[in-house]
Amino acid sequence: MLIRNAKIVDLNGPNHGKTLDVRIEGGLIAELGEKLKAKEKEEVKDLSGLHISPGFTDLGAYLGDPGFEEREDIASLRAAAAAGGYTSVAVLPNTDPVRQSVADVAYLIRQNGAHPTDLIPLAALSKNLDGKDMTEMLELNDAGAPVFTDGPEHKVSGSLLKRTLEYSKVRDLVVMISPYDEQLVPDGQMHEGEVSTRLGLRGIPAMSETIPLKEAMDILEYTGGVLYVHLLSTEAGVAEVRRAKAQGLSVYATVSAHHLQFTAEELGSFDPNFKMLPPLRGESDRMALIEGLKDGTIDAIVSNHFARHGEEKDLEFSYADFGAIGLQTAFRQALLALKDHLSLEEIVARFSTRPTRLLGPDPLHLRSGAPANLTLFTPDGEEEFLATELKGKTNNSPLLGKTLPGAILGVVNNGVVHWNE
Repeated sequence: MLIRNAKIVDLNGPNHGKTLDVRIEGGLIAELGEKLKAKEKEEVKDLSGLHISPGFTDLGAYLGDPGFEEREDIASLRAAAAAGGYTSVAVLPNTDPVRQSVADVAYLIRQNGAHPTDLIPLAALSKNLDGKDMTEMLELNDAGAPVFTDGPEHKVSGSLLKRTLEYSKVRDLVVMISPYDEQLVPDGQMHEGEVSTRLGLRGIPAMSETIPLKEAMDILEYTGGVLYVHLLSTEAGVAEVRRAKAQGLSVYATVSAHHLQFTAEELGSFDPNFKMLPPLRGESDRMALIEGLKDGTIDAIVSNHFARHGEEKDLEFSYADFGAIGLQTAFRQALLALKDHLSLEEIVARFSTRPTRLLGPDPLHLRSGAPANLTLFTPDGEEEFLATELKGKTNNSPLLGKTLPGAILGVVNNGVVHWNE
């Protein structure tokens, strides 16, 4: 296939900023150049405003297979991911049974190769996610699990974090935590502040993030190792990670696109699609997260994709589950939220090369002979996001009815070209 007049968005790549024709053959970028001659019977695409970047990678999406396929199965998650521009999605181990054995990891890896979106298995940090005993981290890493986590809804005790960080140095394994201590905020429903008071809802204060985060940084300083802080949401949390990085600790952080666009004010209508963990915070927190992206404190933007069906969400607000989907919309949402703060190439890097590096492999740049792992998009134009466009099994999106800029045109990976209609 020959793609004409594509603007290359590949920060630090050899062809960044150029407008070139790109030929894809046999799963590789066969050639890049100006005005390439089309081969006989070769498919040619020439789309107005087309941009090409290294494939997007998401870290920490929820997959319901096995055990909760009514929420999200492999096919539905891949459909949503491809529509959102992702060629790789690292999925949480919060399944039933928990992903904690070599067979569990191998099951997911076997699904890859025939679809343009690969699924990367994150493995449990503790057995059955109970926060007590470590999983067999070396065996799971040998099987293909690059990162170990108990997921966003499970607090990692100081004892477990110390033991796993110490053990991780045997082979430069990676531990990931989501700093949230539910015991500090029993029955918390949303960010604690003016809005929660006005709505009469029990609040979730910033300390529910900062207390476990400070403990984690102290432990990391003692043990060494590599720690990922997944889903920062507070101004104080950003400051804590910034301080740890300045000390030279190997700590990396992510933020969800939802937290870059929305604040707790959105919950004034009691819409359960805005009920998520970590909760949407205040405007000062949102701006601190953006500053964290700008100065490198935060390394990647993620979807925080958490599918929940109607019986779990269409309830009185206090009884509705936490969680919102985001794979289809995260990039366009970031374009909207960050348009006055980061350049296009800086935004793209935080969806592509930055999160790819967090999962281990060196990022793939667009050059002749490189694997064709690509996201095709345009930053131009805008459209309302409609429920009819949803590719997954659930509709718990806070973006329904919102006008979003740009469009994901397609993805290329594993020798497969997928165009979004």
